[in-house]
Amino acid sequence: MNAGRFRPKKRFGQNFLHDRGIAARIVDAARIDADDVVVELGPGHGMLTTHVVDRGARLLALELDRRLVAELEDEFDRRLGRDSTERRRVEVISADFTRVTLDELSKARGFERCTLIGNIPYHLTRDVLFGFLVYEFSRIQRAVIMVQREVGERIVSEPGSRVYGITSVILQSLYDIEVVTKVAPGSFQPRPQVASIVLSFVPVAGSVLEAEDLKRFVALVKNLFQQRRKTIHNTLRAFYSLPEDVLGRIAADAGVDLMSRPEQLSKEQFLLLARGVAAAGA
Repeated sequence: MNAGRFRPKKRFGQNFLHDRGIAARIVDAARIDADDVVVELGPGHGMLTTHVVDRGARLLALELDRRLVAELEDEFDRRLGRDSTERRRVEVISADFTRVTLDELSKARGFERCTLIGNIPYHLTRDVLFGFLVYEFSRIQRAVIMVQREVGERIVSEPGSRVYGITSVILQSLYDIEVVTKVAPGSFQPRPQVASIVLSFVPVAGSVLEAEDLKRFVALVKNLFQQRRKTIHNTLRAFYSLPEDVLGRIAADAGVDLMSRPEQLSKEQFLLLARGVAAAGA
């Protein structure tokens, strides 16, 4: 691709990956084959995109920068042939992915689930983690996402860690998460000021959360961690107005000491708490 032709736009948060080895590891971790539908968030100059195309998968690449859309379209017309069957399986969509939902995309493009990949601008990390991985969990077959290393370490942290929090609990409740590779700033142009990390997300087998319970679970985790200096007991009383006898039953059923604080609980205990609160009608 013609990475040298365009000056990166700060407003888009563009830091283009130029390390082909890292790109190959990301696509390898996604375990893509020809039967998959791959949604790529922000393909840029196509460093990941070309590897996906080589696997023969159907690709939907969402790119906001129209200069890059034109570049990618021209590149794949040239490589695959404008009217070839292979070219028809590669679609570069001019769109802001923060305004696109997988549900809408799946209905428009005729697929059920997809593999999600991306080297995303760091200021959009929360949009991806919650907008796609959490609230569109049912559409995700697998995801491999590059994030700022500090954020990635928070996501995979264990109970008791000082960085264990909302994203740790929610994402670990939905996915088996693994570190694919760490990425140094020198792997990008322009060079960012922070290091990166690539994580793979595989939905937990036999999802532990039903779709209709997900928003209530997310709300409970957020409520508890936003009051992390308070005991779980006091936060539940404040947010859910539960009487003491009901709190006692929830604690017993969940095996949770309500005098503890949220960073001490495992994801399983959060799930049991959420079910107990829901059963109490709160």
